[in-house]
Amino acid sequence: MKIQTLVIITLTYITLSCSEGFLVDMMRVIADPVIEDPSVVSFETEGTIYISWVEDPGADEYILYKAEDALTPVYEIIYQGTQLSLTDTDVTGEHRYLYTLSKVRGTSIFGSSDPVLGVGSLVIKDELEDNNTKGTATKLVWDLDANLYYYRSNDGVEIEDLDWYSITVPPRRKAIIVVTQSGLASGANSWMEYYLESNVHRTVVNNDFIPIENTSFDEKTFYFQISPDSSDPTEFIGNPAIGGGGLINYKISLNSIQSL
Repeated sequence: MKIQTLVIITLTYITLSCSEGFLVDMMRVIADPVIEDPSVVSFETEGTIYISWVEDPGADEYILYKAEDALTPVYEIIYQGTQLSLTDTDVTGEHRYLYTLSKVRGTSIFGSSDPVLGVGSLVIKDELEDNNTKGTATKLVWDLDANLYYYRSNDGVEIEDLDWYSITVPPRRKAIIVVTQSGLASGANSWMEYYLESNVHRTVVNNDFIPIENTSFDEKTFYFQISPDSSDPTEFIGNPAIGGGGLINYKISLNSIQSL
C-alpha cells in the first residue's frame, strides 16, 4: 500500500512537472510578439543616437528600420538579429531620423511599430540632466547654464526637453527668478514657457523677473518647469507645415530673495 502511494505521488509529480513545461511551451506557441515602439535617445553623445527595445519572449528576432525625416520617409533595415539595442553613428548633425521596430517569429513578421524621432546633433544635453521630471528637479541656488530643445517630424512625431527646478523660499518672502535665452534681446518673448505647480503655463519674457511667493509662515520648497513654448513652437521648427526643430541655450538665475 505504501509502495502504491509512493508510486502515485511520484507519477503525479512527474505529470505536473511535464504539464508545467508543456504549458510554457504552449504559451510560447500561442503568444504572438507585442508591437512596441523602440526607445530612441538623442543628445547623449555627439553625432550618436541610441536605440533600444524590450525583450519579447514571443519574438525570435528583431528588425530595426530607419528613415531620414521627409514628407515621404523611405525606411531601410539597419539591424536584424537578437540584440536589444543599437548605437547609430551614421547620422548627420541636426538631421532628423525616424526609427520603427518589427519582430520576427518563425517566418512571420509582426509590425512595424509607430515611428520614433531621433536627432543627430553635434551638441549634447546640459550638465543638469536628467532633470526632466519633478522627482529629478535641479535645486536652484544661484546661476545655472542649460539648454532646451524641441523637434517635430513631418508627420507630427515630437521630442522635447523639459527642465524641472526646485527652490526653497523662507517664510513670508518671495524669490525672484530670471531666465535669459542666449542671443535674444531683453524684454522679448523667449522660445520658452514657465510653469509653477498649480498655476498656468506662461511664456517666459527674456531677462524679466519671475516671482515665486511664499505667503506661509514656514519655509517652503517650490517646483517649477522650463520647457519649449507649447503655445507657439514655430520659433523652433520654422515653417509649421513641415518638420523642423532646434536647440537653444539659456541661463536661469536666482536674482534675489525679497520681503513680501
